[in-house]
Amino acid sequence: MTSEPVSAVAPLPEAEAFVRHLVDNASALRLPELFSATPADAIYVQQNRHGVVTIVVRTTSLSEAHLIELMKYRLAQYAAINFVDANMIYHERLEYEPLSGVAGGDIHVLSGSAETGEILCYAVVKVSPDAEPGTTLRTRERPHFSVEKVHGWGIFNRLVVLPDLPFHKLCELGRFVKNQRLHTFDELGARAPIEVGVALFRSLAGPLRLELDAIIGDLEEGVAKQNLDFFHVPMVVIHGTVPFEAEASYFYPRYQFSTVYPFAVLVSDISRQMLSRLDAIDDALEQPGKAGLLALFKLKRDILTPKSTLEPPDGLDPLTDASVPQQGVAMSDRLLMIDLAVRLRQSNLFEGLSVAEATVLGTFMDRVEANAGAVVVREGEIGDDLYLIESGNADVQASRGRKTPIRLATLGPGDFFGEIALLTGAERMADVVALTPMTLLRLSKDAYTRYLTHAAEVERQITRTAMSRTRDTSRKLIDGER
Repeated sequence: MTSEPVSAVAPLPEAEAFVRHLVDNASALRLPELFSATPADAIYVQQNRHGVVTIVVRTTSLSEAHLIELMKYRLAQYAAINFVDANMIYHERLEYEPLSGVAGGDIHVLSGSAETGEILCYAVVKVSPDAEPGTTLRTRERPHFSVEKVHGWGIFNRLVVLPDLPFHKLCELGRFVKNQRLHTFDELGARAPIEVGVALFRSLAGPLRLELDAIIGDLEEGVAKQNLDFFHVPMVVIHGTVPFEAEASYFYPRYQFSTVYPFAVLVSDISRQMLSRLDAIDDALEQPGKAGLLALFKLKRDILTPKSTLEPPDGLDPLTDASVPQQGVAMSDRLLMIDLAVRLRQSNLFEGLSVAEATVLGTFMDRVEANAGAVVVREGEIGDDLYLIESGNADVQASRGRKTPIRLATLGPGDFFGEIALLTGAERMADVVALTPMTLLRLSKDAYTRYLTHAAEVERQITRTAMSRTRDTSRKLIDGER
């Protein structure tokens, strides 16, 4: 399901002026005391490497004043690249992101000018929400990470290892922003994002390696993924998703006008596969001036995504890896797609799918209308489509040459039929006749073979139902002859 491309709501002149005010203020922020006298409990420190200081600290190491300045910087950089709703920020007079969104255990990675204390680049690793002991990503009743709120529960459940790791040892990478006022060829502006990346991955492979098991999040594949590929990060990117962000959210523009995919990284993979790459990047950063920038540019010719331990041996399941168009699809249309997914998961056939998987599956199903009295499938005909009833009721009846057919079952919303022909390609065993006006979803044999044969729980349910209905049909037909 797609719609016409959606145009961004033009910012009001007052909103544009307010955003300029935010960006101007952020560009004037200076935190010399933070970069010159780093906290004693800092996780990582890189002192003045050719003008750039980089630190990694927890929220508890920062004063409230520092946090407010960082939240001002963060909001302004996103506003500068139109990732947030300028009109909404203006109407709420939002000067900085609320501190309520910052947890005490969050890990902040900052690069700044050694000379002035100007913030050059910033990223945050958010700790998991509080949850009961024994909680994993498979647990249904638990707090959700931000990436799950947008892409749906269960988005990572088809990966190896990750769904069964302790929930409290997972974290979320978010809010990676650089100073948008720095010129593309500004030396500090070019070095700082790479310093932040080095600091992040050195910290995860070193002092944080026993604390955190995996990182999740989402990214714009055309830009952010390329930046991570520069570091040779072994990651899994999940394309099978339809992200939804309510228009009332100030991050709505990011998801409406960009293509964003979830990703996951196993921390132990960083130590196994990335350290030599980090050493090469460090060697380039150690070189001064243009020599250092040229060395970094040379490394950019060597872009690589090593295979992640999280990826199944045979690759991602087709539903997990199926790309569904995002840009140009209005959030209202995405919500309809997700609502359909919720209904699909209410059927015992698809209840084992994640919200994202069911949403993607829905895009490969055709909606069929049937009037009361219509024969949806006819006994003896060849057909291999499976039907799921959205609304209405139908009788299943077989004649096997009799003048009066025998009623085998009555089906309603959430029920499905056609599974025997789908699995075997044999003739239909019965008529399915609409008792009322009906709306059905049709799944073709091709779509089933391509997208669902890897979903073991769906395969098992279809097979069980086919065997059970074959037995019941035979028994009822025999009883009818007595």
